[in-house]
Amino acid sequence: MGSPTFQKTKPVSSVDRLQVYRVWGVTIAVITVVVFSSIFITSDLSPLGIINGTSPQEQIDLIAKQQVSESIAPRNDAVVQAFVAELQQATAHATGKDSEGNWFQQSQWNRDYPCLSRTELPQKYSRRNYVRDLAPNPQWRAVLREYAKLHRTCMRKVGNVTAYFMSRNTSLDCQFTVVDTDEIGIGNRFLVIASAVLYSILTKRVVLLAGDEDFIPEGLLCEPFEGSSWRGFDVNRIVTPYRGGENPFWNNSGSFHSRIDEAVKDGKPFDDYAVANIDAQSWVGQPHSRFYCDVEQENYKNVTFMYLTGMLYFLPKLFTVPSFRPVLEALFPDRMALTSILREVMLPADEVWTRVQRMEQTYLEDRVDRRLGVQLRYRGGWGEYNGKFHTIAGRVLQCALDNNILPPMVKNTERGNNEPALAMRMITVFVASLYEGVKNNLTETFLRHPTATGDAVKVVQLSSEGDQKFGKLVYQGALAEVLTLSFSDHLFVTPKSTFSGLAQAYGGVVPWFIDWRDNITESGPCTRAQTVDVCFQAPFDYNIKCPYDHERHDKNISEVYPDVQPCLAVDTGGLQLITKNDMSMELLR
Repeated sequence: MGSPTFQKTKPVSSVDRLQVYRVWGVTIAVITVVVFSSIFITSDLSPLGIINGTSPQEQIDLIAKQQVSESIAPRNDAVVQAFVAELQQATAHATGKDSEGNWFQQSQWNRDYPCLSRTELPQKYSRRNYVRDLAPNPQWRAVLREYAKLHRTCMRKVGNVTAYFMSRNTSLDCQFTVVDTDEIGIGNRFLVIASAVLYSILTKRVVLLAGDEDFIPEGLLCEPFEGSSWRGFDVNRIVTPYRGGENPFWNNSGSFHSRIDEAVKDGKPFDDYAVANIDAQSWVGQPHSRFYCDVEQENYKNVTFMYLTGMLYFLPKLFTVPSFRPVLEALFPDRMALTSILREVMLPADEVWTRVQRMEQTYLEDRVDRRLGVQLRYRGGWGEYNGKFHTIAGRVLQCALDNNILPPMVKNTERGNNEPALAMRMITVFVASLYEGVKNNLTETFLRHPTATGDAVKVVQLSSEGDQKFGKLVYQGALAEVLTLSFSDHLFVTPKSTFSGLAQAYGGVVPWFIDWRDNITESGPCTRAQTVDVCFQAPFDYNIKCPYDHERHDKNISEVYPDVQPCLAVDTGGLQLITKNDMSMELLR
């Protein structure tokens, strides 16, 4: 399909932007190190003298880490400030001379679109006794505030965004990402959206949800961007391309990359109005491998509408795009990108949040000493469940006992005179599964065998549908269970399950995988995950595929980017970000 050529102001290239970020960062870092060193030289009090209870070598290591941390922080600040300035510039281009003070009232919008979880959700995570929660990230919030301005400015300017698309208009300097999925579960659905949100922020695109209520029903998530809505694109699915094919309104990514090859060969840039980033030959819908290359991303800047579809989480590979890395490293030095997006952008709507609160008040008790969440997914349905649930139930119990998450039990029902003189603690186990077998097994076990510590163990499961279902009420219930799991101190998850992955990511918890394999004589019943991040399952490539980047092309991703590693064998094949977490299980308070 031919596309008309539109004249646009040439954007700053990825290479130029990368150079700007580096210059800003290095300059401020050098200044910081010089100042920091001068303080050490002129101070009468040696810094070693103020660290008590550590060996000289430990003191030196601590000071070295502090110096590195204090030199990195200003550099990150500078990178984020430069990126925020770019967002502001993009908004200014879209706004023209129109001040949003004339049409946007923040307090009124928040009254019209309430979101209780925005203020109440953080309390659920800060109360945990065994998980050190995320520190506040003011830089990420500053970026989100500026991005929300861009979002509402563009959406106000275009009015009916579907009509704007069909008009092939480019006069407003706004660009868009349309995100869509097939009929998949809530885990995959949320993870695809989270990936698209981060990509849209990095590229200063307005992110939109495609289609009607079947995708993300109203009453499931709060509106994420003040003064705007990400709903409303092609609600009748007139122009949205079907997964795996072209239609008259869109070019697919394969033809787009062919045109890039021609443009590079001829030395002439080109514009394209609408590109659907899909792979027609694969069920594992995800961006093409060349999507993660700077030359390709430079050309995507000339695309007004981009359509991202599929069923796979792809956020980890955004960290392999050279022009994206400085901003991503500055925003997420702990690599907790997914958790940050879920907690700030994908908050449960009041209908769901009220349900979560009611579940806690009725079944889970607000005051417990330890919470264990267990999510089990039998992909083979009733057949797999009937053949395997006794094995899985045994592994769940053994994993909890081996890791001192659940207390040991006495072998008979009489405690005798050796009962520890300890105040009884309450331990709650919350099970999320389509089947009740593990819940029943744990309940019966702790009824038959009192704990050796005197602790009480309560096991709760709120639903057991047997088969996966779809629809608004199902999604609301599923999200409520995901969030309840995420409040846990410890989390047991199923390999390959994105429902589990969503819970661990919301919670910022490094989980244990219950081993689903038949032969586990060496590995044991469970394996601790290496990260909070979810696995990008079945990526097209584990090597970089950027034909115009000769330094990186065909190199192993994990060797070039050590923070992007293969997923564990106990889980599934794929790639994931390695987050920086406190993996200890010590009582915090």
